[in-house]
Amino acid sequence: MKKFPEIEDNVHTIINVEIMAVGCSLIDKNLKLDDAWVLLTGYDEPVIPNGTNKKIISRLRILFAQHSGQAIWEKDINEYFQIPKKYRLIEKNSNGSISFISPRFDPNRKDEYEKILVDPIPRVPINLEYAKAGNFYYSRMKENELHRYVGTIPDSWGEYCKPLQAYRNKKSIDFDLSFNWLEIAKEMDQILGENITTWQNKVKPIQFLSRKGNKIFKYDGIQHIGGGLASGKSTFKTVNTYWLVKKKGAKVGILEENVAQVLERVKELKSLGINAVPIIGKSGRRKYLEKYLLSFQFQSFTDFSSNEILSHFSDVCVIQSLVDDLNEDGAVNYPCKSLNHGKDMKKRMCPLAHLCGIYKDWTKLNDAEVWVTTPGAVLHSRIPANIDPLERLIYEAMYDLLDVIFVDEADQVQKGFDEAFMEEHSAFGDSRHLVEKLLQQLNEKVDGKYYLADNNLLTIWKKNLEHLKECVWNLYGALLKSPHIHNFIKNEVIYLNYLIFHISKEISKKDEHQIQVEEIMREFVRESFFSSVGNSEERLHGLINVSSLKDKRKLITEWISKVGGEIKEDSYKLYSKIELFVYLSHIERAMKWIIEYYPIVHQYFDSKVEVPLLRQIKDFRPFMKEAMTGVMLGYRYETKDGSNIGEFKILQYLAIGRQLLNHWANVYEFADDKKGPSIILLSGTSYAPKSLHYHLETEPQWYIKSSKSTSELKQFFIEIRDPTNGEKLVPVSGVKQGFQRDQNLKTIVQELSRKIESELNYWKDVGEYRRVLLVVNSYDDVKTVGDILERSQLWKGRYRLLSQNDQNDNIWFPRSQIEQFASEPEDLLVAPMLAISRGYNILDKNGIGALFGTAFFLIRPYPVPNNLSYFVQILHGSLPLYFKRVKDEGLKYAQAMRKIRSLSRRRFELMYQKPDFWSILDEKEKTILSWYTFIPTWQLMGRLLRGGKNARIYYCDAKFIDKGNASLSMLDYWAKLMSENEEDPLFASLYGPFMKSIKNIEKVGLY
Repeated sequence: MKKFPEIEDNVHTIINVEIMAVGCSLIDKNLKLDDAWVLLTGYDEPVIPNGTNKKIISRLRILFAQHSGQAIWEKDINEYFQIPKKYRLIEKNSNGSISFISPRFDPNRKDEYEKILVDPIPRVPINLEYAKAGNFYYSRMKENELHRYVGTIPDSWGEYCKPLQAYRNKKSIDFDLSFNWLEIAKEMDQILGENITTWQNKVKPIQFLSRKGNKIFKYDGIQHIGGGLASGKSTFKTVNTYWLVKKKGAKVGILEENVAQVLERVKELKSLGINAVPIIGKSGRRKYLEKYLLSFQFQSFTDFSSNEILSHFSDVCVIQSLVDDLNEDGAVNYPCKSLNHGKDMKKRMCPLAHLCGIYKDWTKLNDAEVWVTTPGAVLHSRIPANIDPLERLIYEAMYDLLDVIFVDEADQVQKGFDEAFMEEHSAFGDSRHLVEKLLQQLNEKVDGKYYLADNNLLTIWKKNLEHLKECVWNLYGALLKSPHIHNFIKNEVIYLNYLIFHISKEISKKDEHQIQVEEIMREFVRESFFSSVGNSEERLHGLINVSSLKDKRKLITEWISKVGGEIKEDSYKLYSKIELFVYLSHIERAMKWIIEYYPIVHQYFDSKVEVPLLRQIKDFRPFMKEAMTGVMLGYRYETKDGSNIGEFKILQYLAIGRQLLNHWANVYEFADDKKGPSIILLSGTSYAPKSLHYHLETEPQWYIKSSKSTSELKQFFIEIRDPTNGEKLVPVSGVKQGFQRDQNLKTIVQELSRKIESELNYWKDVGEYRRVLLVVNSYDDVKTVGDILERSQLWKGRYRLLSQNDQNDNIWFPRSQIEQFASEPEDLLVAPMLAISRGYNILDKNGIGALFGTAFFLIRPYPVPNNLSYFVQILHGSLPLYFKRVKDEGLKYAQAMRKIRSLSRRRFELMYQKPDFWSILDEKEKTILSWYTFIPTWQLMGRLLRGGKNARIYYCDAKFIDKGNASLSMLDYWAKLMSENEEDPLFASLYGPFMKSIKNIEKVGLY
């Protein structure tokens, strides 16, 4: 079709629309082409009726991974039907349906489209040769200049890496619940040495139980296993891994919480004769190395040079070392597939992966029996072409090549997967930010190069970026001219949906009319392309083109009248908000266009600008649900003290990340007909009924118990009264940030001093040397508490503060060394709850039981105000309820998707607007918040109960028992969560010590 000048620029549009039309006809004859965009949102039942051909849908999603979005599709469809009929395959009928016609040119292309959609879409391996020994060179941009590097590969170094296979058939494996795991443990002990019973002792107390009386456990699909504190989850995982590898010939993956745990797991497995390989992401390796060096005590240079673990942290590319390209500019640009020989311009792959500091471990994946990695590396790390010709992400390679994957702390991994598709980054307002760098990149490419003017894609890209630049300029002009706009958004997060909601309420008092105005404004956002401005003096888009205040007010007044709104006498603030809405609408549409098209257009540029989340969403988009609100951007305007102008950051919410965990076992099956691995989810807190943050989609059908006696937990609320304020109980949480909050926290610490000392004496009296933990909410709080302890003679030399940045001195103690705190002499540690609540075994000097015996919770835990992650996880947890509503109302396709988006946006807006004061939350909101605060609190208590030890907990903040206008306080709600589930054996096994203790919580004084 490109041979016809009349449609040369429309070929891509023709193919896209026609393939989609053919796909719709194969899926559902009644599905309108105008509604086809809904197929690309990733939502299946009930949005797409049950029984539709998911294979066709999956392939459409792959083909159009970079071409989703309602506005983009509507634009393409409109463009398509303006093309002369003789070139078109489809005609649109008056009722919105389509019919296929026989085009004059390429009349058989419908059959070709059908073949594309019916057959599985294979991965395409990269087709590059390896570079040979001898001279080579490569080029890369460095400080905006193209640099050429020349070197030589020695003859003796040539050893090509065996590429990873494309797919490995999955093994069918199961075991009977009566299986004697003690025999496997005995075999493991024999490998460790004579008279060793370590694994036998660990396995003996473990009981593996079915919630439904099943007798066979099958490694298939998603299997969720619950297990409380010290129940033996880690032992179960290791013993199972040994059995799977050595007895069943399986390949196994393990996800650990952090890099330190990855290396410990690899060390443990290697000691058992298992070929285990760590997969550590290439970014941040130097940081991991520094933390390891801080936490490991080397006795000699021999210890240092023989330490195998250090090699796993290398970030040195062997090719760059040969040419002295040391990345001083901070750019991570490895030449894995960009080597040249002589005058030959053909790119070749690096043959030295087996020697590479970065990828040496990864070359061992082919032969490895176990892959051990972190959730972050799974989603973000890509295997280079010289190891994997398919250049898969670790997530994809694990799906294709492993039989079983164990996911520890599954609820935390779910949260991490969700947050992986939410990101905050610097967008514009400085030459180092995204928009400014994209503009610079464009100028370098096109300035004075008019022979590129016939490149349609570059032309549109140029127009979009120049339009974005103009809108950003106008936005800053409004900020400088309008103190109201400046103060309205200063250091706040603003979402377009919030502005829409807010403006509709200001111009209309009727609920029904407000909803109509909101939809008009959303349609405005959808059509806010650079092409919508033009000479539109009579439309609100025309604000982009006018500069006088009089003309702006005229356009806004006409728009308010047109939508049937009311104009108040004091309308200045409303007009300012509408002007802000217009600029942000055009900025948002332009930013989304960048997200959509940069993967295609960047091929024309010599330098590459990193667009956050872009590569990641590109890989996963066909296989996951897009954001429930539709792709959403938030805008944070940050200003420094004393400055009247600031910088904009953008918060992106792109997709439902948890789906990649909950459907990992079959996520690619419809696309390529290939079965995935069995996913084993393990956690002590992933079963949390009514929690929208921690409860997993697949409820546990199995759980692990220990026959050992459980730890005893004692809980107290300690009444701390302010001697300077009428002896009132002292609150911290909910007190506005600033002097008074800090002062209240200091008062609590001052009044607690003798009580802390008595707790240390309590543990000495019972024959244990246990320490005390002061728990706060942030590192700023740690510093505030430290200010008081520093002035106290009683605590001089007896306390340490946990450091965020691994500062290590007489006061600060590095977080990376927290597991070695037993070797320190101090009695007291001050730490933020979330910094140590998971992933650490803080044991005594003997490594047997918990080091800390008492924890004082100085501040009631509470979510950060307007926390995007908190809001989004509530939305994700609510999706099953929205699905039920859609199903009950009989909605499908676009109607169903619009309903889900409407419900999600409304919920988000209400959460965003409503202050999260405990006293004004309804019961459902309090239940959600109670779970959100309880789980990390319980996780931290778990650090004190390790090794079967007992623990004592003191709640100090008056807000723990404050009911406000409500009937129950947060502590009451925690007790309520326990009592509602106490008959559930699984629940009791997970939270037993807390469940028993909260019933008998005591209110005590300081003395």
